[in-house]
Amino acid sequence: MMRTTDLDTLVTDALGGRVPWRLIAAASGATSCEVAQVTDSTRGVAPGALFVCVVGQQHDGHEFAAVAVEAGAVAVVVQRALDVAVPQIVVADSRRALGLLCAAQAGWPSHRLEAVGVTGTNGKTSTSHLLAHILGHAGRQTSVRGTLTGTLTTPEAPELQQWFAQRVEAGDRHVVMEVSSHALELQRVAGTRFALGVFTNLGHDHLDFHGTQERYFAAKASLFTPEYCAAAVVNRDDVHGRLLADVT
Repeated sequence: MMRTTDLDTLVTDALGGRVPWRLIAAASGATSCEVAQVTDSTRGVAPGALFVCVVGQQHDGHEFAAVAVEAGAVAVVVQRALDVAVPQIVVADSRRALGLLCAAQAGWPSHRLEAVGVTGTNGKTSTSHLLAHILGHAGRQTSVRGTLTGTLTTPEAPELQQWFAQRVEAGDRHVVMEVSSHALELQRVAGTRFALGVFTNLGHDHLDFHGTQERYFAAKASLFTPEYCAAAVVNRDDVHGRLLADVT
């Protein structure tokens, strides 16, 4: 079911107290509108969309803001002011804003579940499915998300928050999902609340993306902060697990 939210209400709910933001009125002077969806893809824009201009490695969403408005976007989220005729929400990090806005637009669905996030170089898939099986065997309706269930190990924020909302509507009590280092670095899980975070181990993968082992570990470790997790299970047999346990 499509959820429509007033722009002022949505932005205040999602960003207020979390990230600095400012509003630029539309050319008409209007500062509010009804938002029916949040997206960062021009292919996904429908009338009533809030289009988030994400800066990527190959493309800059700011270059497509006018296309999104033409397709029906009623407002845009930007990192720099643009020449468009709709209200603009200016933020420092549009990726983080995207996750928070998607979660707020969906009604913060992960907060209504007991979500478990599993991260690590190896063992995420096995651990996630084992935990989901244990919970299901205990009579707790549980869904699992990860490498075997989607194109990305951890989906982009619009898809992820929609999935959480679907799981709530389906009556799930728990979800278990793999949380990749890419997802953490790129803020895909911003706005997500995990009842439990699980760390398996750390190898030498994805250094082409993170650059160094230290940055790779920092991305994984960011899951185990009060913003995301209420509790943690850490593999202390792994050297990075011991480092993580010492600081959480």
